[in-house]
Order: sequence, then structure tokens, then C-alpha cells
Amino acid sequence: MNGNTYKHFGVYRDDRDVVTVWIQHATRSVNVFDDEVITELRQIVGELEEDRLAKLIVFRSAHESGFMAGADVSKIAQLTVVEVEEALATGQALFTRIASLDVPTLAVISGPCLGGGLEFALACRYRIAQESSSTRFGLPEVQLGVIPGWGGTQRLPRRVGLLQSLPMILQGKKMTAGKAFEIGLVDRIAGEGNWKSAVDQFIQQLLKRPYLPQHKPRKSLASRFFDHTSIGRRIVLHRARNQTARESAHYPAISAAIRAVEAGLKRKGDGFATERSEFSRLIETPTCRNLLELFFRRERARSVATWRSPANREAADQPFSAHPTFHKIGVIGSGVMGAGIAQLAAMHRYHVVIKEISEELVAAGMSRIERSMSGLVASGRLPAADAQAAMGRISATCDWDPLESVDLVIEAVVERDDVKAKVFRELSKVVNPHGVLTSNTSSLSIAHMADASNRPQQVGGLHFFNPVHRMELVEVVRASATSDAVVDELVQFVRSLGKTPIVTSDTPGFLVNRILFPYIGEAIQMICDGMEAEAIDREARRFGMPMGPLELLDQVGIDVAYHVSGALDSVLRDNERVVTLLGKMVAAGWIGCKSGQGFYRYDGKHRGAPSPMKAITNGVPTTMVPHLDMATDGLSDMQRRLIYPLINESVQCLQQRVVAEAWMVDLAMVLGTGFAPFRGGPLSMAEGLGWKAIARNMKALEVMYGIRFEPATRLEELASTGGTLYASSEDRSGFGSQRLTRH
Repeated sequence: MNGNTYKHFGVYRDDRDVVTVWIQHATRSVNVFDDEVITELRQIVGELEEDRLAKLIVFRSAHESGFMAGADVSKIAQLTVVEVEEALATGQALFTRIASLDVPTLAVISGPCLGGGLEFALACRYRIAQESSSTRFGLPEVQLGVIPGWGGTQRLPRRVGLLQSLPMILQGKKMTAGKAFEIGLVDRIAGEGNWKSAVDQFIQQLLKRPYLPQHKPRKSLASRFFDHTSIGRRIVLHRARNQTARESAHYPAISAAIRAVEAGLKRKGDGFATERSEFSRLIETPTCRNLLELFFRRERARSVATWRSPANREAADQPFSAHPTFHKIGVIGSGVMGAGIAQLAAMHRYHVVIKEISEELVAAGMSRIERSMSGLVASGRLPAADAQAAMGRISATCDWDPLESVDLVIEAVVERDDVKAKVFRELSKVVNPHGVLTSNTSSLSIAHMADASNRPQQVGGLHFFNPVHRMELVEVVRASATSDAVVDELVQFVRSLGKTPIVTSDTPGFLVNRILFPYIGEAIQMICDGMEAEAIDREARRFGMPMGPLELLDQVGIDVAYHVSGALDSVLRDNERVVTLLGKMVAAGWIGCKSGQGFYRYDGKHRGAPSPMKAITNGVPTTMVPHLDMATDGLSDMQRRLIYPLINESVQCLQQRVVAEAWMVDLAMVLGTGFAPFRGGPLSMAEGLGWKAIARNMKALEVMYGIRFEPATRLEELASTGGTLYASSEDRSGFGSQRLTRH
């Protein structure tokens, strides 16, 4: 059993009778479990079961991209339910065979170890992990609307206990190698510098003591009670059900995972059977279909070819996370956004030069980045060595000259046209002729900045969302003069940061803010009508939003929203009350969390009672409006007022070619605003409700509340013709023509 006789594996035995199984998917840059990989692994395990000489079996990746990214999600959507059940049984049986091998097994893990990859690693007796920023452990299946199906709900709780395993299973949370060692998920960790020697040393230890005790961290008395007694486990599961009750209503995978975990704790065999049956049931739910569609849309958005013009689309796409032609980045401004962008780029191995206007601001900006890095290290999300290396790649200056050698500039100064124009004029004098100039503006015209430069074809927008490290979406803004080559480079740059790009046209608010503001604006209209902030936000959360629109405004800043409302004045109708109220709040100093008062009062970061809005609105009473019958849509009156303007503006953006296709709108709104993922996005939701019902209800709302509810022309056309914004099932989901069936 020595040599490379497999397509996706290499199996080698050394003179110590250590058998190393190298995993290297032959046609992908990352390892995934597909039919061929599973088939070959079954053959290898069969040989290992017959091997009487092996003293240790080591599984590791030959791909630099990491250990294992999990199952091939694209294949799941093409299976019938019966085929899904068979695949689950096959995977569970395979990993049980690995767990039952007579010889000790070791998983050597660097890079992602996710989903089926973690379930595979859990089937091994021992695990050693590289402590680097790319190493992550997780079971993200719940984010696709299903649960771990190859034993994850069974083996993870047994290895680390309920208290540590439930957040990973129920929330899809990922963790670093350091955290994995802390909770006992892995037995050893080592840094990149001594990785090879650490692996060799652990192998030697296992050869000397084949059944070396696994690493088990010391637990508190309370943790031992909750993890190791039946009554303690019942308490934990009961609490988990209560804490996730609201989310479970929208995401049935959460309660299904709890049932699978509970079944396994009662009887081992029942747990695996429950895991299979729950997964098979979930795969047919609308939530799962919508979440899988979002997954495929995300992958589609990360392809450079998606954003190329038809003439250039045949050009070969670049591999994910490959660095573009940029090596050194300039960031103008070190406020919240500038510092966040600089930090993100440095963490992804770019050298960064920050330009500020004073030494005081230079010091403040670097201090902001250092505090953020320290927080990541303290929370276990970033190894200290990686943080130190990233800080070493950042420099800051008050001079323009150091920007001469940068390849890309991202401007992140105050949102004023005149200030930005001045910055672009200066950059044009300093930055080398091939350098690309971009702005992080959320609403101002990129074309105006391009006009101030000497290279309009090399000017575009890179709109990051706040907080930069957490928000996945980046809007890449193509102005009228922006070249295709520059758009390509910007898309690749966004991908290299681990973000998802959406290319938009250069229109007020671009895509996300343009669509979001009618939703926020309607919440403000409700305040003007005398409704309570808490009631409005509560209805938004019940709909599935991560927070209410007024909570969101307080987080973003009322002053920022006031500025954006002015920039969007040309595209939003009946906006006077909104702009007036925001202006009054800014004048009163009520600008949200940062001032201690907005729509709510704040004590530090903690939200308190709603602000007395009558002091701002002058106590205008609720306007009495006629109530008209609505087509059934499953929404409350408040939810309808909030969501319909958002749907209408989504259609308007398609009509005006802000983006080209409906899936781009849906993905951007989920990633950029947290729009209820289980609904698939505003346009997917509307397609499900039916355009005829949407149009009827909007016309009723127009009668009740005014012209801002007038349906978009395209929306009325869809209602009258029975049309769709998704031209085919391929456009809709990536499922293609195959849909899950019972056959």
C-alpha cells in the first residue's frame, strides 16, 4: 500500500509503518467530498482495515488551501431525496469505519476544516492543528438550512461537551485552532514556524504510546455537571430550545439539530438515524432551498467572469483568493472606515500606506487599528503572531509622497464632494500612472471624482460596509469611464480580502443604500405618524431582520443617514418628512449611539428606553387612514409598510440597470443588510408571494399613505403578464433544471 494509485489521494508508508493518506482533489484547488472522493476513500479505508502492519494512519491535505472544505454543495441540490438519504448513510458508515480502525488515526489540519471535513476529522482519534489565521473549524450546515449529516451532531458533543458544541452546531460558528485546543477539539496546536517539527514530534509520541490520552481541558464543576450528567444535559438542551425558539420558527434546522443531538445522548445508534432523517426532511423545505440559492449566488458573485462584459466573458477566470495585480495599497483617512479597510488589507498580506492630515490623526488611526487587532487576539480570533505581522505591513504618514508607489488607493475621507474632489486631484499628481483610484463613498458620484482626476478610466468605487471586518459585501462601482480591466482588478481584490463583490452602476446610493432607504424612510414616516419605535423595530425583527430599522439608524448614525437622505433625494419620492425629522434630530444632537441618544437612549453601548420623539415631531397625532383589504401575504400591517417599499425599490433598481440581474439584488440585500436570509432576498420573496398580490397591496397602500407606494412600472408589468424576474431555474438558484424530488 504505497504510491499514488488514486486520482484524489496519495497513500504512502514510511519505514516506521506510518501510513500517510494525502488528500488532494485533482480538479479543485480546495478539497471537497464528492462522489469520486468518497468512493476512493472507501477503497482506502477497506485496505487500511486489512493492513496488519500499519502502526499509525495520518490523514492530511496536499493542497495549500487547507484540510477539507466539506461536502460538494453543488451536488446536494442535484440529488433526489432518496439519493440524499443514501449519501448520508454512506458517509456515516464510512466515518464510523474510520473511527473503528484498530490503528490510531491522526488528522493533520491546516486551513479550513469545515462541515464534512470536521466530521471526517472527528472520526479520527487525534487531531493536530496549525495555529494560523486561515485555520478554522466549524459546522456551517445550519446556514444552508440543514444539519451536519455525517455524524457531526453525535461526535462533536461527545468530544467537547454540549456547552461548547451547541453554538457550533446551532449557529454555524467557526473557531480558530487556539480556541479548538482550548475546548479540547484538537489535541495539539503549533504555529507556522514550527509546524513540521510539531507534527513529526506528535507522530513520534503516538508511535511510542499508540493510545496516548486525548487532550481534555480542565472543566469547572458547573461545566462538568452540564456536560456529564443526564439532568445537566437536559437543562442545557431545554435552555437551547428556549433561546432559539424565535430563530427556529424561520430556521427549522436549529430545532432539528437539537433533536439529533438529544437522540444521540439517549442512545448512540438512534442519534445517527435521527441525524439522517432530519437532514432528509430539511432538504425539501423552502428555507433550505432559499439558503442554498444564496450559497450559489455568492459563489457566482465571486467569479470574475460574472462581472465581465459579454465580449470579455470567455477570458479565463482567476482562482478564488488569488491576489490581483495590486501589492501595495494606499488608504486616505484613518477614521472608522479607513482604519478598518487598512487593517483588513494588512491581514490579507497587503502592504498598506495610510495618509492622514495631521500627526494627531496618524496616531489616532494607528491606535484604532492596534486596539482592534488586540481585540481579535484576545478573543482568540487571530493568532498573536499574525496580528504582529499585519501591523508590520501598515505605515502611516501626513505626506503624499509615500503614495507614489502604491497600486491601488481607497479614499475614505468625509462624505463631501468638494473634499473628495480635492483628494483625487492630489492623488492624480502623486500616484504612479498605472495606479487605480477608488472611493469608499456610500452615496456620492464616482463620476464626479473621476472628473477631478487625470485618469477617469482608472477610477471606481469600493464601498465597504461597517463594520468592515464583519460585513461580507463590497459594492464595486463602475462609473461611465471605468475600464473593464479595472473592474476585473477590483473584483479580484475584493475576493482576495475574503469578501463578496457586487458590481453596480454609478447611481445615487448605488444598490444597497438605494434599496434600504425606502424601508428606513417608512419607519421614520411611522414615527411621524406617532407610532412607537419599539413596536416598529419589533415587527421588523419578527419578519426576520437582524435588527429593526430604527435600531439600525442609531448604529449607523443619524447624521450619516441625514446625509444619505439628501444624496438620494433625486430617486426617492415623498421624502420631505423623513429628511425634516432627521435634520431636526441632528440639530438636537440626537445622532444615535455615538451621542448617547437617537431613536433610543444609550448608556455606553447598552440601549435604553425610546427617546421622547414627540419633542422632535412636535406631537403630530397619528393620521387616520382608510383600511383597505389586502391580498394574503403573511405580513402584518407594519411589516407590509416596511417591506413593500424595499421590494418596489428593488424592482426600480433592476428597471434602471443599477445591476443586471435579480439574483444580484437578492444577494446584495442579504449580505449588505441582513435581509431575512431564509426568505432568499426581497425579489425571491416577492416571486414567492406573486407579483399580482404585491401590486394589488401596493396600490392599496398608495391610497392609504401616498404616492411613495406607487408600484414601479416593471412591477405592474410583472403583475399583469404573470412574468418573472428569474428567467430560468438556472438564473434563480444554480440548481439548474434538477430539483429535489422524492423519486
